Amino acid sequence: MYIGDLKQWEREEDNLPDYIKPWLQKLASARLDALPPDRYDLGNGNYLNIDEAVTLPAIRRQTECHRLYADVQILLEGEEIIGWQPLCDLGEMTKDNGAKDAYFYNPPVEKDRKIVMLRKRTFVVFFPSDGHRCLCAPTGGSGAVRKAVLKVKLPAGE
Repeated sequence: MYIGDLKQWEREEDNLPDYIKPWLQKLASARLDALPPDRYDLGNGNYLNIDEAVTLPAIRRQTECHRLYADVQILLEGEEIIGWQPLCDLGEMTKDNGAKDAYFYNPPVEKDRKIVMLRKRTFVVFFPSDGHRCLCAPTGGSGAVRKAVLKVKLPAGE
């Protein structure tokens, strides 16, 4: 997992895998706020979702992992907490949606490490070993969130 800000991602690019860097460069200059909610095909199996959603209490969210993609999530509007746990601590899979590269788990919420997404254009990169419980409400209630989720196809052998 990697957390950063699109305003300064270049200062820390040595910490990122090479296959992620060109995508962050494109995202940093993109007018993501101008894009309507939709799925945008970016070629070679990569795509961008612009999502509008509602946060809920963490107990009502499941943890997910991916095997074929790295997830780059960028907050555009609102506030969100993302719970994180390593794949090795998630327990048994509760739902296999391999057709959409989504594998769900239900580990205890109290074991989540919390990633607070409050600043616009904050981003986090989740790799296949990162369980992430997205769209959790910071206040325990609910709230509107707009985010961009870039799905970067992993290079062979990753």
